[in-house]
Amino acid sequence: MTLLFGCSHSENKVAPLPTTAKQEEIVTVINKTVAEKPAIEKPEERVIHRVNTTERKVALTFDDGPDNKYTPKILNILKTNDIKATFFVIGEHAEKYPEVMKRIAQEGHAIGNHSWDHANLAKLPNDRIKSEITDTDTKINSIVNQVPVLFRAPYGVVNNEIKNIAASTGHQIIGWSVDTLDWDGKSVAQILAALKKEVKPGAIILQHSAGGKGGNLGNTIEALPQIITYLKQNGYSFATVPDLLKMDKVEAVDATSKLVK
Repeated sequence: MTLLFGCSHSENKVAPLPTTAKQEEIVTVINKTVAEKPAIEKPEERVIHRVNTTERKVALTFDDGPDNKYTPKILNILKTNDIKATFFVIGEHAEKYPEVMKRIAQEGHAIGNHSWDHANLAKLPNDRIKSEITDTDTKINSIVNQVPVLFRAPYGVVNNEIKNIAASTGHQIIGWSVDTLDWDGKSVAQILAALKKEVKPGAIILQHSAGGKGGNLGNTIEALPQIITYLKQNGYSFATVPDLLKMDKVEAVDATSKLVK
């Protein structure tokens, strides 16, 4: 049995959650206080989608990088606005673009593991699932001298084996509570509308720093400054996912998983 907690890229035979689902319908608060330090004291076999807080902090996250086309542009925008984000990177892309990886780390952004080659892990044997994670850790560590403690599953597909293996390798699985669907060729207006509809304090916002339909993330780049402006105007500040999890007296929020047939 495979469980789907959300969907980034579409992938054959994998059905995303309905985009019209209300946030209250797809998340449940877990009665577990997150320790102030460190961000991940002991990984849990579940998926964290946001933190339950009244403090108006959100985390910008970017999947599928690095590349040498869009990731540097995103980094430029973040640097201009003095914002730290979280990049969930693919191992083979890190291998191809080590200088961009170094820049991500040097500019103070958090780095998470997004598998080696963006395979649907639910279709792989357990030893391959583990190597997808550990090989990516090894590559990231060889470039920036840090081992990620956060993991985001490709396509948002998670089952019990993936949860167990991620925890056993020292990773907390991170999902998202706001999906901009920027990878799907959405217009700038559609990307902004998706954000405005779902954002709330403690949100984890999903965007992409490489890939996209037809390899085009031009609208992601155009939308990002507008997203930042909107959030600032509405009283939000920005945190990395590790910093969001370290906020005092917050609860992690899990998502109600959906069965994928």
